[in-house]
Amino acid sequence: MNEEVPNPTSMLGGGPGSWDSVPEDPLLTSSPYGDMNRRGGDLGNLQPLLAQNQSTAPSSTTPPSSSPTSSSAGQSVTMPETIVSTTNNSVLPSNYEINSVYGMPLNIIDTPRSVQVITQQEIQQSAFISQNVMSLMYMAPGLYMGTTFGEFSVPNIRGMPANKYINGMLSFLPGTGYEGGPMNMNDFDQINIVQGPTMPSLLSIRAAGGYLDIQTKRPYWDGFHGYATVMEGMYDQNLWQADVGGPINDKLAFRFSYLGNYSGNYYYNDYLHNQAFYGALSFRPYDNYEIFFNNSFYTEGYNEIGGINRPTQQLISNHEYLSAFIPNVFLGPPVLVDHHKVNYNIGPELYNYGVSVLPKYYNTIHYVPLSAIGGYRANLLNPGSGGFVVSERGQIIQRINVDDGFQIINNSNFEWFTYNYQNFTPYNIYTPGSWVGQNNTSFLFNFDTPIGGDRETLAEEKGDQSDPKNLPLKKKQPFRIHHTVNTGFEVDYANMIVYEGDFEQTFNPWNMGPLADAVYPSYFQYNLPGRPWFSKYLYQDVPIPGRPGQVFNPGNFSSTDSETWYLRPYWQHQIDFGEHFSIFMGASVLSLMGTAQNPVGTPSTYYDFGQALHPTGNYFSTVIPNFDFSPRWKPNEWTTVYFDFQQAYLAETGAFYGLSPLTSNFDLHLHQRLYSGGINFSLLNGKLNILTAAFDQVFQELESFKKVLLVPVPIDVVGATMQVVYQPDRHLWLVANASYILGTFDYGPPLTTGPSMDQPYPSNYVLLNPEKYPFDRFGYFPFGTYNYVGWPNFQTSFMATYTLDCGIGFFASFNATSPQYLAYDYQVRIPWQYTLNLGINYTSPDKHWTARVWFWNVTDQHNWITLGSGFATSFANYDELMVSWPFWIQGQVSYQF
Repeated sequence: MNEEVPNPTSMLGGGPGSWDSVPEDPLLTSSPYGDMNRRGGDLGNLQPLLAQNQSTAPSSTTPPSSSPTSSSAGQSVTMPETIVSTTNNSVLPSNYEINSVYGMPLNIIDTPRSVQVITQQEIQQSAFISQNVMSLMYMAPGLYMGTTFGEFSVPNIRGMPANKYINGMLSFLPGTGYEGGPMNMNDFDQINIVQGPTMPSLLSIRAAGGYLDIQTKRPYWDGFHGYATVMEGMYDQNLWQADVGGPINDKLAFRFSYLGNYSGNYYYNDYLHNQAFYGALSFRPYDNYEIFFNNSFYTEGYNEIGGINRPTQQLISNHEYLSAFIPNVFLGPPVLVDHHKVNYNIGPELYNYGVSVLPKYYNTIHYVPLSAIGGYRANLLNPGSGGFVVSERGQIIQRINVDDGFQIINNSNFEWFTYNYQNFTPYNIYTPGSWVGQNNTSFLFNFDTPIGGDRETLAEEKGDQSDPKNLPLKKKQPFRIHHTVNTGFEVDYANMIVYEGDFEQTFNPWNMGPLADAVYPSYFQYNLPGRPWFSKYLYQDVPIPGRPGQVFNPGNFSSTDSETWYLRPYWQHQIDFGEHFSIFMGASVLSLMGTAQNPVGTPSTYYDFGQALHPTGNYFSTVIPNFDFSPRWKPNEWTTVYFDFQQAYLAETGAFYGLSPLTSNFDLHLHQRLYSGGINFSLLNGKLNILTAAFDQVFQELESFKKVLLVPVPIDVVGATMQVVYQPDRHLWLVANASYILGTFDYGPPLTTGPSMDQPYPSNYVLLNPEKYPFDRFGYFPFGTYNYVGWPNFQTSFMATYTLDCGIGFFASFNATSPQYLAYDYQVRIPWQYTLNLGINYTSPDKHWTARVWFWNVTDQHNWITLGSGFATSFANYDELMVSWPFWIQGQVSYQF
């Protein structure tokens, strides 16, 4: 076999492969057995969170002296590193390890949880940095999401927005998953997707179906390296990225990365303008001490995607839009009750009353071709809508090896952001500057407690071989019991100031055409002709200080000025009983203490429902436990069987995890439980990995009861996932995924109704009886059990590449989804849909230049995407529907030096 030359294009993201050495072909040298039999080496290899990523595969070359690793064959045990990979070119999970599940590094094949790694090969070949998080569903099973208003901050896993962790610390910016703007694509080397609740080793505040474990870029140590890339595509797609790094001296190395994106969109009035900067330093003043600093700063301007309102089956099946004219109508001054503008007996949702088409305009209600409103590119949100994000994040991670079995790691993180979004539906959200400070100190222990064996044998196992000639013959081998313990304490402080105005947000009163070829403003946006928006504030609308024309609503659970402390001791223990059976146990106790009040600008005349709920003061405290137990059995080198049980309590928070003045004890003590199991295989000498999982995850979310109280609703998500990864040689790799997931809501007492929706019937009801069924009349379904909506129960996908020796490569990806209903009446349905993408690339013989061309959606499918999927934002699925991008072409040119 010819010697493998690493593909420079796979290193363009500064991938998990190390520049420190030239590893052998991982497909020939890696062990599918994981880390259970690994012995030898000192604790210098233990958790170098800060170092460049290292190789687990045996290497034919010795790392340079600047590498933090060293060898000491006399030691009995070694724990692997946090992020470990064999080479950039590997996509096999058995060649990667993950630290975030149990707080201690484990080979992914041997981890008792469903885990998928998004490698540099997949990131580069799929043009991920120029896409959004929706493209992750090509790379992992169980992921799907609606448009979430076009935010795309995190994907949905098992029907819930994922949590996001950066080098082990919870990021507060994505919040609930439909705020915070599109995800920053500049910082990471590798993304691990962990399905199921967050483990005790990490801070977890609210329920999630899984989380993203983002590993940021590390400095290069073996020399100066860099790359530059430019991506251009149809529909005004423009992105560029540059990355450089190397050693400053034998103790200090750096990395710097910049990404710029100045793009339009397929959808009218949509755009993304992004400037992202990332810098990192690794400092190793002593052999047993290391410090890693990384800083990320980015700005982002964008518009959300409103899609097409008034969804009907006619729109999906025949591509016809229901046009109906509603004139501007002012309903009168605010209603005063007890001298206050707020009264929950009449709201708070203004759209409780609906918006009827006046009888004289009945003749305007009719279906028109989709082309009459701009075709598939139609976007409900006009050019006046838009948002911006400014984010600063700094992190310092320190590691000290006290001795061969004891290590201390301190992880400190700071995150600050300001965020604003407004559109004229109308909706407003603004945080003038929220910030989080976090510190986590971990103590890692690594030791053996063997049972049985002769004294001399035990001494020899411990490395006491001062006079080996005098040792007697071994008579009895001890039974190995190996312990890996991660225990520590985390302290977090969050100050969230959020203004949100959503009480009057409606979608269907807008008419997208073709009347005068214009989008007519909804009825409440003007009170007198020619006057600016919001010159009269209805009911609870309050001007946001310093944001002319924007309003917020006190008492909507998101508007808040909150301060919260999170104190969390945790313990995670792995016990290996010999080489075939292990037990993982872990627990944490989160003490949450905080205050919340209405933000500055709230009128003194506002009736404070938070004060009514908490007459002694808006002080909150709770204790939230989290427990996990996982046995694992390895009957042979190529099979891992596991089971996982988790019991936890979590909190329900508002935007960006902020506490609300309306928070109650219900909100801070919601139950979550998981049963999960699976069998993982590493076959064909490690060249074929099969990962399976079956699960039953129960959690609770809140539903309004009598307008004021929020009570928990049980949600049960059951399903199975499978991932097959095949990489027989350096020419071919394939990642295939399949999942079947069914989620159900159980609405029972004290609730007297089922789920709520902004409009609980399709808009063709307005055509049939406009007097009885106005647009956007808020309502409830009867109580009972309801399946997920906006969610395909079955989904399959694959991604594959094949590269010839001459440098030409081919790429293909595919995704197919089963039918899905829009709403809880199960009337309007999206049929089976699929997307096929193809690509071709060429790498020059000197490995410096790479060119790629992608042909996305080559069969030009017009696939429909709901606003919400599963649990997330499905309350507005009868208000917005979007068509995916059609066939389009994108190109990339890269140079590595």
